[in-house]
Amino acid sequence: MEFHLDLHRALEALNSPDVWLIMAGIGVVAILASVLVIGRRVNHVWEELLELGQLQRGGSREDAYPMPAFVPAPPVPELPPTEPPSLLPLHLQQIKRQQLLVLDELKKAQSATQAVAELARQLAMVERRQSQLLEALAHVSAEVQRWNARLTTLGIEAAPLLESEAIADFVTHVEEREAPAASALGGDRS
Repeated sequence: MEFHLDLHRALEALNSPDVWLIMAGIGVVAILASVLVIGRRVNHVWEELLELGQLQRGGSREDAYPMPAFVPAPPVPELPPTEPPSLLPLHLQQIKRQQLLVLDELKKAQSATQAVAELARQLAMVERRQSQLLEALAHVSAEVQRWNARLTTLGIEAAPLLESEAIADFVTHVEEREAPAASALGGDRS
């Protein structure tokens, strides 16, 4: 029971605005410290690049003008240091170009993903419609079988009636009446 009270008090303390302000302050300090560390590292790299540029200029100047060992070299006036060509803009342009390529690929992937999602949705609709049509077809097939069974039953029941003498006389009478009408129609044609 005492543990639960302590836990409850600790949770209430965490919800306090003072705790949130302290945590926000710690976050800001951590961000500022990381910015300072990164800035110092960039300055250090920049200084090394400047020194490297000065070494490259100094070494090539001595190699270009060799002096004999017995003649003292005249003092060379110091030229004002020139800034080495900055590679940073070039690197930034390359990074931007790569970012644009990656962004383009992401857009293509997103449109392909949307197309696949649309196809999946349409496929689900087609499958749903197909199952509805199969159910309707099964129902129609069952109805046709039932009607076929009824007609077969009626045919079996009507067969003795059609074979009766009264029906045979009626069919013969109808055929005799149609025979003169058919010959009259056939005689008019010639």
